[in-house]
Amino acid sequence: MLSFQSLFLGGIAGYLIGSIPSAYLITKWKTGIDLRNEGSKNIGARNAFEVTGDKSIGSIVLVMDLLKGLLPVLICEIAGCSNALAVLIPALVLGHCYPVWLKFHGGRGLATIAGAILLVNPLAVVFWLLVYFVAGKLSKHVHFSIIMACGATLLLIIVLPINVLEQTILAVSGLNHAGRQFQISVGVALLVILSRHIEPFLELVRGK
Repeated sequence: MLSFQSLFLGGIAGYLIGSIPSAYLITKWKTGIDLRNEGSKNIGARNAFEVTGDKSIGSIVLVMDLLKGLLPVLICEIAGCSNALAVLIPALVLGHCYPVWLKFHGGRGLATIAGAILLVNPLAVVFWLLVYFVAGKLSKHVHFSIIMACGATLLLIIVLPINVLEQTILAVSGLNHAGRQFQISVGVALLVILSRHIEPFLELVRGK
């Protein structure tokens, strides 16, 4: 049962940490470029690299976005606050995708959720990557691949029996006996990510 303290810690703190706009801050600092007005206008590592042409900027942003997911989850696990993880994970993704500091114009959340899930259920990350690469071979379109990978991972965690799902969760996370919480938590996070891909998906359908 989630307490008010867990909801506050996971929700408020998670959103604030996730909403730190790494790509925007680093690109602005290094080059003066506002990513909101350049390239895909996405506040993420891929757009930071494509706009600046600087691999180091893209790499730094990617690492920082991964750490935004990984470090808060690690701290919760060390502190024994496993109940907070159920709210923390989607809150981190929500903050990254819709940061209040940039008028809710953020990134797409992939690195952040990957960092968070690595310490809870790394098999889910492996499954996502497998679907992503297979879809990439079939379509050669990054947004199609992402949508397929997120959709397949969402479907998998929904249809898997809770007892089977719990067997894939790391014991150190404290959620290995809380499969339903994990299911809802990651499911909501994936839906948030999919919401950030509606526009590029529609562009793909229109042939743009």
